[in-house]
Amino acid sequence: MGDENGRVPVAAFVAGLRAELREAQAARESGLQFAVGPVQVEFTVVTGREGGPEGKVRFWVIEAGGSAKWSQAETQTVTLTLTPVDERGQPLYIGDQVPGPPP
Repeated sequence: MGDENGRVPVAAFVAGLRAELREAQAARESGLQFAVGPVQVEFTVVTGREGGPEGKVRFWVIEAGGSAKWSQAETQTVTLTLTPVDERGQPLYIGDQVPGPPP
């Protein structure tokens, strides 16, 4: 998922989290379900500028194992609190079973 430096774009990180929540939502049963409250994720990011001095600043999540390539001076810890809702803005409910381990 990450590049050769162990970097994952923040948008890809959030998209992966969204996909995992969708999979858990699909696994719910009509009986016992779990309401998803705020989801707090903490990750380490590194920043960089793309396209020279006029380019935009990008943020990348550092993959586990890839963080050894970056010093503490180059990274920052970011915490996001997200409240998942469905397409109508209603609370999200998930199940407690998944079809198998992640690939």
